[in-house]
Amino acid sequence: MDKEIELKLVEKYPKILRDYGKSPMESCLAFGFEFSNGWEKLIEECLEKLQYFIDLCSKDGREFDVILNQAKEKFGSLRFYVSTYGVNDIENDIIDDIISEAERKSTQTCEETGEYGTICKRGGWLKTLCRTQARELGYVACNEETEKYWQQKDAEESKS
Repeated sequence: MDKEIELKLVEKYPKILRDYGKSPMESCLAFGFEFSNGWEKLIEECLEKLQYFIDLCSKDGREFDVILNQAKEKFGSLRFYVSTYGVNDIENDIIDDIISEAERKSTQTCEETGEYGTICKRGGWLKTLCRTQARELGYVACNEETEKYWQQKDAEESKS
């Protein structure tokens, strides 16, 4: 993700992203967000929900923290790793649900453009992409029906 976007998120969510910019010996977030700009909205929504939940649970001086350790693409989808402090089991489940929703949405969101996408492959690499980006980057859809449809669209466009 572009450094400018990352810094905007760090400014907006300083507590959750407190490890941003630390050395690699201290945090994997030293490498920033390890995916393309298309997932910016997903990350922003996830961080906003986490911050809301933290604020809700941190009333009356209670210590409650969620710290992002790493955010990356793995096997074509978002992976979001956090550390939690001062949470009970129910609160931890809610945090996991917020993160799982973002990870699930990433499998249908083009990592490059933010448009609707599907998991695609190129050799041994997976990436969630829209048809245009998949073709541009040399990927094919993992789902055979989707790939057939894309091939039809490719043929129609080449006739035009």
